[in-house]
Amino acid sequence: YEQYKGSSIPESRLPRKQGSAKSLKVIVWNVGGLRSFLEKRSKDLKRLVDKESPSVFGFMEHRLQKGQQVAECVEKLSQLLPDYHIDAHSFHCCEQKKGYSGVVMFWKKSLTSSVKQLKHEKLEPGSTEGRTVVLELEKMYIVLCYVLNSGDGLGRLSERLTTFDPNLRKLLQGLARRKPVALLGDLNVAHQDADIWNLEAPHIPKSASTTPEERESFGRLLSAGFVDAFNHQHPEARGAFTYWSVRAGNKKWNRGLRLDYTVVSQKLTEQQGTRLLDAFHLPHYAPAGDHCPIGATFEQAV
Repeated sequence: YEQYKGSSIPESRLPRKQGSAKSLKVIVWNVGGLRSFLEKRSKDLKRLVDKESPSVFGFMEHRLQKGQQVAECVEKLSQLLPDYHIDAHSFHCCEQKKGYSGVVMFWKKSLTSSVKQLKHEKLEPGSTEGRTVVLELEKMYIVLCYVLNSGDGLGRLSERLTTFDPNLRKLLQGLARRKPVALLGDLNVAHQDADIWNLEAPHIPKSASTTPEERESFGRLLSAGFVDAFNHQHPEARGAFTYWSVRAGNKKWNRGLRLDYTVVSQKLTEQQGTRLLDAFHLPHYAPAGDHCPIGATFEQAV
């Protein structure tokens, strides 16, 4: 993207595919604090849900504590989105640190007959940080994950590479042996060169999410029988980011990183049975905040 220095990076215009009555649409969003998000940006959420009508919705980094904080958000979300099944059990919370991490998944009430269970996964390290939930449906698994960030100074890089990433791979491989699986979430890695707006900057190889080691680790997940759904659907896409630094004011210039993904088991890219129909980013629903919602649609999934 060097040729765009001093100007905005253009984003490829990507066609969307319309699902059928048997399709399942999943949308997830890192909101960086759900209480504040619902106070200030509930209109963005309502507009998104009204227009996209996802079957399943997930938030990452809700930052809530179990108990009253979760109860208040369940009430607000239930009023805002009356067609969805939202309960306290769906919230996986960080147990050791206040205002940190946490994921939640909820679904349309009309999908409830297809839902078998929602399970909180406790992947090491950070097993108490509320990073992963698994929704088992009749025909597939949906995994929502907020991957451990290596942090400033890369203080957690080693534990991520040696423990968290391998444990996530193992979880996905185990699920995929039973039925097709889709992982969605903030995976805190920019895998390809096109996923980094300032690839040439000297700090990039030494920064969380863009180290060569993290990028290679994501490659190992793909080598283990999984597919980057967005890249599979849109291999030519450029300027297709999901994260922009608010501090640097990068959104208006589209200077970002692609940190949020849908990763699917190989089986979902085949033409038979339950399969991937579309993978997409929704930046126009996120005028504020540092991440935009992303999602995928699966055919013959319900």
